[in-house]
Amino acid sequence: MRLEYKINEYCGVKEVEEVFSKSGIRRPVGDGDRIQRMLDNADEVISVRDEGKLIGFLRAITDYSYCCYISDIAVDKDYQGQGIGKELIRILRERLGEEEIQYILTSAPRAVGFYEKIGFERADKAFVIKRKND
Repeated sequence: MRLEYKINEYCGVKEVEEVFSKSGIRRPVGDGDRIQRMLDNADEVISVRDEGKLIGFLRAITDYSYCCYISDIAVDKDYQGQGIGKELIRILRERLGEEEIQYILTSAPRAVGFYEKIGFERADKAFVIKRKND
């Protein structure tokens, strides 16, 4: 295994859909136009490949000065538990800084422990208006 992390490198819709499917994350797989918009409008995308194959990525939206919303962290289940998600977040934090920016995300129930283990705190004042089209 030879992992290579890249910042804002092109990721194709099909390979992103494959990672979503293999990671267990719930995203609109099969709606290529929507996934393309998700990628096009992200401010930061950090990808990780194993010998050229996309096996994980992080997608974030940020103002580069006050907050950063981490939209996706997806890692192929075959690669989970090896510190890849943690490294994706470390790279983002190194890139954007830690003094001024607050990092925010929503977690799938089964991933809550992972985020707490790597330093995220639960926020009890978050609110959401759910999307009508999943």
